[in-house]
Amino acid sequence: MVKMFRYRRKLDMGLKEAEEKFKAKLEEKGYKVVLEFTPSDVVKAKLGIEMEPYRILYVCNPKKFYEMTSVEYEIGSFAPCPVLLYEKDGEVYISINTAEDVVEIIKDALEDVRSVIEEL
Repeated sequence: MVKMFRYRRKLDMGLKEAEEKFKAKLEEKGYKVVLEFTPSDVVKAKLGIEMEPYRILYVCNPKKFYEMTSVEYEIGSFAPCPVLLYEKDGEVYISINTAEDVVEIIKDALEDVRSVIEEL
């Protein structure tokens, strides 16, 4: 059984419009998209498989980031905050992961990466 570990909303607009509105609202709150990634394009280029559009927008507020590093300097592995913007079955969604259940789900992958770091 998959646990819910995200805040997700279905939007009544197209992907491009949703992205534009999201970015504009972010800027009003002092945030900015600092990196954008489209995994669906990579899947098509590397595997030749068509996917519905799937975007990851990495969001950061420099002031808040600085404040967080004052508390925990290595917070950068969680910030900037990744926001998913995607189409699924013709519907557009936007979501962010929350911490409650994520660690349990990605525990094995984190351990794999940790072991690589230990081997350096």
